[in-house]
Amino acid sequence: IDYFLKSDQYKNQIVEGTRVGIYYISLNEDIKPLDNPKVRKALQMALDRKSILDAVYGGRGQVENGILPHGLIGYNPNLPEIKYDVEGAKQLLKDAGYANGFDLELDLSSKDDQSGKDLLEIASAMWEQIGVKCTVKTVDDATIQDQKHDGKLGCYQSSWSADFNDPDNFMFTFFGNDANTKFRSLNYKNEDAMQRVTAARAITDETKRIQEYQDLEKLIAQEDAAWIPLFSKQHLYVVSPKVSGFKVSWNGWSNNYYHNVSVKR
Repeated sequence: IDYFLKSDQYKNQIVEGTRVGIYYISLNEDIKPLDNPKVRKALQMALDRKSILDAVYGGRGQVENGILPHGLIGYNPNLPEIKYDVEGAKQLLKDAGYANGFDLELDLSSKDDQSGKDLLEIASAMWEQIGVKCTVKTVDDATIQDQKHDGKLGCYQSSWSADFNDPDNFMFTFFGNDANTKFRSLNYKNEDAMQRVTAARAITDETKRIQEYQDLEKLIAQEDAAWIPLFSKQHLYVVSPKVSGFKVSWNGWSNNYYHNVSVKR
């Protein structure tokens, strides 16, 4: 990214648009001490997510604080910020009975690129500040997918981009029922919240439906700290001077269209 942004040859040929998706760290509630919401909240608070975005992706994106990212219908700009607070995180660990920290294994797929590895290594260093001693373990991708879908994968980093522009594509996919949350190795335990996520699919009043999703987002991502939202990224394209009319689709590379695009010969 930096190469093209700083290049005199290419810097004026960059077209940028929001990618409607979210990078996150999954926390498996079946594994101690991740079953403790104070521990999960401490892990959230101990990450300087803006610094991670800057270091790994050149700052080309936005920090996210919940489940519904920038650009998605239902995105809540008023959702409280998950503040970077090392001392507050230490206190939460102490309250949870882990004043001296604990060991945490982070799983990295063999198919992940250098960015994924860098992200986990930076997160590990930040968690070390609150006494959480991390080990990043590279696992064969086939194995890691099997473990994840069986609900047995511990702590890992991944991302999700919108298949369609609706909060259901994020809320129900990850937190709609026991099967969905197990499939992502989250193993979320708040049955009432999951029932509400499922029920929200049938709300016909759009205003009430969006409000319910936003209320659930705050409950699941912030109060229950069911996962660690990181950030969404921008999509950058280097476009040839011969091309005109190209625009970035709302959900980025997965749905580019070429209506009104022309190429000079």
